[in-house]
Amino acid sequence: RRQDPVLGGSYSAAYNSGGAFASGPPALTEGTPGAAADATWVEVLATVSQYGNYIQITDMAELQSIDDVTAETTENFTESMTEALDLITRDILVAGTTIQYASTAASRGGVASGMNLSLAELREAKRTLLRNNAKPHKAEGGKLVLVTHPDCLYDLEGDSNVTNIWQYAGDRGMGNQLFDLEFRDLPFGIRVYTTSLCRIFGSLGLSGADVYGNLLFAEEWYATIDLDSMPAKIIVKDRGRSGVYDPLDQVGTIGWKAAHAAVILNQRLGVRIETNSTNKQG
Repeated sequence: RRQDPVLGGSYSAAYNSGGAFASGPPALTEGTPGAAADATWVEVLATVSQYGNYIQITDMAELQSIDDVTAETTENFTESMTEALDLITRDILVAGTTIQYASTAASRGGVASGMNLSLAELREAKRTLLRNNAKPHKAEGGKLVLVTHPDCLYDLEGDSNVTNIWQYAGDRGMGNQLFDLEFRDLPFGIRVYTTSLCRIFGSLGLSGADVYGNLLFAEEWYATIDLDSMPAKIIVKDRGRSGVYDPLDQVGTIGWKAAHAAVILNQRLGVRIETNSTNKQG
């Protein structure tokens, strides 16, 4: 995550990704340092855009309501803003180009019923990342991160390759993850985050199957950008503060505004695992 201080019209931020050196260092001649190495950098651009939404609250709605309309709306907009920014980031990430289709499927249209998320699928995706020299997340205890849908978590909870490990090799007693609401960690160094915002490609699989876009990724796969000069915030304007646009003090507004961008830095460091689920929505 990166915070930048200025905003002037359309704003783009540049990341330098890579910095790789050629493998196989040259042999040195005694007393001679040799030629300097060249690093290869890739510039990645992200364009920051403003987002926001608001509603109008009339004097009648505010004064006659049993509930505190302003407080409840502010709370709801806080959740709405967080969800909206998450969706913006999600739509960037699910467009990644490193893709693994479940089981024997060779495309999204081949993902069929029963081709669910499993520990075997995660191990395959992990192998892809390690082959690409991906580094685990330091902030996540040296693990890769999985973002998945509750429906796919349901499949993992029914995968005996997962549950047997916790049952026979996990902590005894209530500290075992089998007693938690959802898995925090999976075997083989995978940390789990579950969200209902995980992308579902509805009816695009074989015979109209839903396809879930699970994301397994390493450190420095993507970045988000926020502007210090325009932090995400809730904006409340009470009745009577709009001058000639509210001459009778009838209308106030509550809304949110944020400047945000997301970008994939290195396509090789994240895998989208497209699966079905036994517990699909609807």
